[in-house]
Amino acid sequence: MMNRKNILLSLGLLLASAATGETIDASDPTKIYTFLGGGPKYTDFTTGEYLWEARLIGNLGLSDHDMVLFEAGYGRITGHDQHKSESGWTSTRLRWFHLFEMDYEAIGYRGMGTQVDLQLAGGIRGTDGQNLLVTGVMPTWNFSENLSLYLSLNLVNAWDKRFENYNGAGAGFDAQIIYNNENWWPGAQVRLIPVYNYFLAGELDGEGSGNFDINVGGEFSPTVMWDITYQTNFDKDLNTFRRGEDTDIENDWNLFFNVTSYF
Repeated sequence: MMNRKNILLSLGLLLASAATGETIDASDPTKIYTFLGGGPKYTDFTTGEYLWEARLIGNLGLSDHDMVLFEAGYGRITGHDQHKSESGWTSTRLRWFHLFEMDYEAIGYRGMGTQVDLQLAGGIRGTDGQNLLVTGVMPTWNFSENLSLYLSLNLVNAWDKRFENYNGAGAGFDAQIIYNNENWWPGAQVRLIPVYNYFLAGELDGEGSGNFDINVGGEFSPTVMWDITYQTNFDKDLNTFRRGEDTDIENDWNLFFNVTSYF
């Protein structure tokens, strides 16, 4: 692990590069950056309930090849039928990403990264389902100067909230199809992101869980970016599933607006 001196040095290098006018490519999830952002998120549930939350997202570039991302949220879900309204922490996330050699100019295969992604259940209804540990690799391709594919192939393990019950292991993928075009608006990018996990063992054996995201983004300035994500869920909702409990609530769709400052 890096000591404090090395972390501060890497932060200094990132700040220096920003000061010299290096262009930030927010459309490329393999680029090593340090940033901090957040914004409001609205989630609509199949029961008619809804959740408003404020989410914080940060990323720390540790070296030329490593970065750590973290997310956290706090929100309030409305009451419905026998359920009262409640406020509290929602889902959190901690992800380490390592980048191998990458040819950013290549057309075709560019290179690969690897990740360890820990996603923790929240404390309130609608977010308090599964803890997920996702490990995998991310090969990437450029189809043109504007169109790219980032394909994460993963091993997924699931536990109930607080790791109370182990619910199984499976395989999954996360495909980011990204198109960017500066002629549309400053920093213009569009992402289509299908995600699907299928469990092969445990309590969730034979079950699948997925979502589909549409993300649109741009820039307010060379170091301040914005994006908005629409997400819809299908098959089993792991945000609300817990072994032996009929939670009778599932995510239907959500919308998240995020503003990010790069350092």
